[in-house]
Amino acid sequence: MIIKTGRLVLSIALLFIGLCTSDTAQAADINFAYVDVPRVMASSKASKQATELLKKTLAIKQKEVTSMKADITKMKKDLEERKNVMTHEARNELANKIRRKFREFQRLIEDNQAAVDRKNRLWTKKLTEALREVIEEIGREKKYTAIFSRGQTIFTAPDIEITEQVLIQLDKKTNDWFK
Repeated sequence: MIIKTGRLVLSIALLFIGLCTSDTAQAADINFAYVDVPRVMASSKASKQATELLKKTLAIKQKEVTSMKADITKMKKDLEERKNVMTHEARNELANKIRRKFREFQRLIEDNQAAVDRKNRLWTKKLTEALREVIEEIGREKKYTAIFSRGQTIFTAPDIEITEQVLIQLDKKTNDWFK
């Protein structure tokens, strides 16, 4: 009975060792990497150039807004200064003109914001697609099993971080976007 029990324990131990060995062999083929995507998105040359373009667009549009606001202010001041010498009809006409100009002003602000938002979404989408392509290329080239992003990752060993490599590749891929 002891011999049978000993053989059973030995068999189980050998089976366990075999399973552990095969898991270790499979684990050796597993290769993970980590990318700090927000850092890449903020640090890439394309992102910085797109941000500069958006700022320039916003500055141009802000000049339009400032100019129209100055016109409205001038019209209001004119109405205030001349309201006592103007006829009732003339006052109403100028007040209506100011209200129309103010509605145009509000539409201009909304349209400008919508235009900037559209351009921002376009650049973000374009950059995100390029980033995904770069990460996939690196993943295939280096035969990674999985590449993780910062989102839900609690800890990553420094030797599996490929953020800098991704940033370099992304800059190469997007180098001609702004020429």
